[in-house]
Amino acid sequence: MTDRDYQHSRILDVHRWSEHQEANLFVDEVYDTFLNRQEPENTSIKKKHLKVILLDLYVAWLNDPDLNIAVHMSPAAYSNGTVFSSGKSRYNELNIKVSTIDIVHRLDEAGLIGRKDGWQDSGGKGFLTRIWPTPKLTKLFEDAAFGFFDIGYAENRETIILRDENKVDAPYDDTPVVREMRQLLYDYNKLLEKTFIDIQSLDVPRIKLPEKKKRRQSNKQVFVNITHHDKFVRRIFNNKTFDDGGRFYGGWWQRIDGDYRKGIRMNDVPTVEIDYSSLHVILAYTEAGLDYWQNTDKDPYDLPVRGVNNPEHSRDITKLFFLLSLNASDEQALFKAFRSELNYKAYPYTFPDEVLAELLDTIKQSHPDIAHLICSGAGLKLMNIDSRICEYVIADFVRTDTPILTVHDSFIVPFEKEDRLLQLMKEAFEHVTYKTGIKAKFNTNLTKKQLYAHGAQDRNWFLDMVSFVNKGSPSKGYVKRLTRHREYFEQIS
Repeated sequence: MTDRDYQHSRILDVHRWSEHQEANLFVDEVYDTFLNRQEPENTSIKKKHLKVILLDLYVAWLNDPDLNIAVHMSPAAYSNGTVFSSGKSRYNELNIKVSTIDIVHRLDEAGLIGRKDGWQDSGGKGFLTRIWPTPKLTKLFEDAAFGFFDIGYAENRETIILRDENKVDAPYDDTPVVREMRQLLYDYNKLLEKTFIDIQSLDVPRIKLPEKKKRRQSNKQVFVNITHHDKFVRRIFNNKTFDDGGRFYGGWWQRIDGDYRKGIRMNDVPTVEIDYSSLHVILAYTEAGLDYWQNTDKDPYDLPVRGVNNPEHSRDITKLFFLLSLNASDEQALFKAFRSELNYKAYPYTFPDEVLAELLDTIKQSHPDIAHLICSGAGLKLMNIDSRICEYVIADFVRTDTPILTVHDSFIVPFEKEDRLLQLMKEAFEHVTYKTGIKAKFNTNLTKKQLYAHGAQDRNWFLDMVSFVNKGSPSKGYVKRLTRHREYFEQIS
């Protein structure tokens, strides 16, 4: 028996692929040596499924040897839409089907993978089967002639995702608008692929996330791997319409907090992050035909919460509750969502229904012009607006081959690009909403303007900061990853 943490896992990536000759030879060798049963079968189909599984195991092993791959082992999962819907699905470019199950069994029988069959916990929650490479397979990985950057995704992996009311991927017809969105994402992902994105301080490129934001903690450790293989970005629309949602999702930087994001470097250049202040509230006002910042300077989240005497806590709680109220369909759904999302470790308060109802009334009274949008499910419409703003900004950076990262309503750009970003954020907001009033917040990273303003007063400080911008303080692991990236992309350029 193994002492592996089966909870430490991710789902099998059915788009993992490579056209590298050595990768194809590797798959052929594994199939011929270990999996060929000397009986009639469609070897091309079997090898395709084997290739996806092997390459995804390889990537997982490279980035995190402790990571397990979760895989569907029920034939129904490959026929009812969970993995694959009838006919070739745009969400399953490689047409991965039930042969996956057979390949998993054969790899297990050959001793190339470990396997933990699906199970239920004491609460009845079900878990998929977990697989991972055994030493027998990792030895083959170590001896393989392909490498870290030779593994990617299927060329035509879908980037425009449309989901129904149950969050299930839904079919749709292409339109000129959809094709334009897809082309931008194709170009954007190509830009991200060749951009080195990492954090200098991390010798081991892995970040442990805080515990889940619930009253009762599961003690489950969750990690984010800072890796080249987790940079793929998609847009996800909701409710079977391109008018709901549409935000940009993907990239490890979206799953870490702001303190870690401050350490991100792109192509070994430090970064600056700028976000729109109170964006969804401001967008709600634009939907009501109003420009919030033209009428007031008041922080929309600066409201009292009964039982909370810490002003910062009160603001943070109000912000979470307010944003959730714009997404919720009714009052009870709002209360449930709030209690699920609140970090009780950071905010150790009790919120009975009457306190939450009081806070809801306070918000409505403080913001009467948008009260009709609260608990109306308007959030997805507002997300659609912010996704179009984001699209405008990203498109400009892509046109000039300049890397940019997005965390929905914030953007991360290389040092010296912050002025351009801020101007684009203003342009994008005006272009999409026909309003002009925005406020933006910078993270605490050094900006070009600060460098020269302070440098004029303190020459030594200026030289120290220039040295930091150019070199920083890299860990050995970071230097190794940067060197590996530069050597590969210089080789293919």
